[in-house]
Parts: sequence; C-alpha cells; structure tokens
Amino acid sequence: MLVDKGGLWFRVLAARYGVEKWCVRAGGRSGSSWWREIVRIRDGVDDLGGGWFGESILKKVGDGSEAFFWTDTWLDGSPLCVRFRGLFDLALWAWEEEMLGECQALLHDFFLQAQSPDLWQWRPDPARGYSVRGAYQLLIFHPSDPLDAVEDLIWHKQVPLKVSIFAWRLLRDRLPTKINLAIRGIITPEAQSCVAGCGGMESAQHLFLSCSIFCSLWSSVRSWIGLTSVDPHSLADHFLQFTYSSGGLRVRRSFLQLIWLLCVWVIWNERNQRLFWNSEQSLPQLLDKVKLYSYWWLKSTNSNIVSNYHSWWSSTLICLGMV
Repeated sequence: MLVDKGGLWFRVLAARYGVEKWCVRAGGRSGSSWWREIVRIRDGVDDLGGGWFGESILKKVGDGSEAFFWTDTWLDGSPLCVRFRGLFDLALWAWEEEMLGECQALLHDFFLQAQSPDLWQWRPDPARGYSVRGAYQLLIFHPSDPLDAVEDLIWHKQVPLKVSIFAWRLLRDRLPTKINLAIRGIITPEAQSCVAGCGGMESAQHLFLSCSIFCSLWSSVRSWIGLTSVDPHSLADHFLQFTYSSGGLRVRRSFLQLIWLLCVWVIWNERNQRLFWNSEQSLPQLLDKVKLYSYWWLKSTNSNIVSNYHSWWSSTLICLGMV
C-alpha cells in the first residue's frame, strides 16, 4: 500500500500472490507464513492486527482511478461506508434524506485532481511518509489494553490449569510480590528488596523481566530452542512477542506459548524457594527444569513424541518435527 508499485519487492509479491483492490493478496495456505502475518497486520485481523495500521493510513485522492469511494479512508478520517452505513447498505432500497444531505455536504468542496495519481498517505508523518522506525514508535506509544492480545494465550490444553491461573494473576499484577504486599501494609517498605539479591524492588515486572538473576533464564531458553528476539518491558508484550517470535505456524506458536508459561512458573517457584526455604538453584538447574517439565507436559498429551530426554535436551524442535 505504501510502497512504490514499480519496486522490485512489490512486483515479486504481486506476481506470486496476485493483486486485489491494488493490494497484494495473502496467498492462502500456499502463501509464506511471514507474508500472511504481514497481511493480517495490514488488514487488522486477530490479535496481531488490532487495527493500528489501518488507523494510520489515509488515501490521498488524485484522479480517483485507484480509490474506492465507499471503502477507502480518503475523506474526514473514516470510510464513507462506516460513516454513512445506511446509505451504503441501501436499507429497503430507500436513501435516508438527512444522511444523504450530510454526505453531499461533505463532498461539496472536494475535487478530483486529474494530473495526480491516487496514493496512500501515512498519517503519523505525512511529510516523510511510512518507515519501519515510525511504525515501531507508533506501536510503542499506541494506547491499548495489553491484556486483550494475550487473553487467549493464557489457556493452553497442554499446560496444567494451575499454571494458567497463575499466569492470569501475573498478567493482572495479582501475585503477592513484595511491592504488592507493601502496598497492602502486610510488609514494611524496607522489606521490598528482590529475593535474588540484585538490589531491585520486587515487582512482577522486575522479578520476571528486569532482575539480573532471574531474567537470565530467558536468554538461556532462547539459546536452547534457537530463538532470537528482544525483551519488551511489559509482561503482556513479552508474552506476545515471545509466542509470535518464530513466525506464524500454529504448532510453533503453541510450543512457544507453553514455554513462556512454564518459564514464569519456574521463576515464581524459585522465588518462593529462596524466600521461604532459603534454598536456591543455579541458572543451569532452572533451565533443566524448563526442559524436563516441557517434555513431561507435551509427552503426556502427545504420543507422537518418541524421543528420549537426551534428544529433547539437545534438539527440541527436531523432536517436535518443526525443522
């Protein structure tokens, strides 16, 4: 939409998937999983879309040859089919006079520009246009409820119910972390230090994402499964990023979803062991727990996994048939 139609990549994608309404098609099941994810974002479909991209573009009409009167966002910030739904649907084949008058008034001062082509405009920065950096900044500051995107990820048929309930509480900051206990007056403000001894205050965000001791588990797990990603600063964003960081294959997303839920469970249990039993395990031991529990959870519900512990430890994705 926002690229040069004569550019190499547009021509390659158009040749492979075809073009509909001047946009490259998704390609169906034969399409690349990565390309289908991009199309879902473009079209605002499911939790990866959310509509942020569509809200950030505007069709700048020139000669009108590549603009759709009703369905494109080209006038007054929203498609006319949304603003004048009654006219668009032609309910009972009778146009509503008041709505028709409003539509005519809106169109009264608009004129086509015969010498200018139609093009899409990036609303957040019309002068410089779309850029990956600009889209990233938009998402960082985009107001949204982060729990909406991860609500369904909490529940997983291969994860014990108690772990999913724990994750539900974690993402809503309902765990008895030291900061939450201090807010309720159960412990003194002086007792809020992280149990790992890193010097930070024990909030959920700190314990699972910022603590120099516990957060090292994430990099170890990524190294084990051959995953490359960054760590967002919020738990909901971290969950979403981790789950979708390996592309759009459902079986791969399901596995990463399970691993994330298991990691936070292991971290919380290690925190409790240190706090209540004065007992601690090393990072390699925590990683071994993740490997062992994930094997047990998947093996108990998937009889197709015939590998032994050694194979699982060294070649997890091969055992699952993902590579």
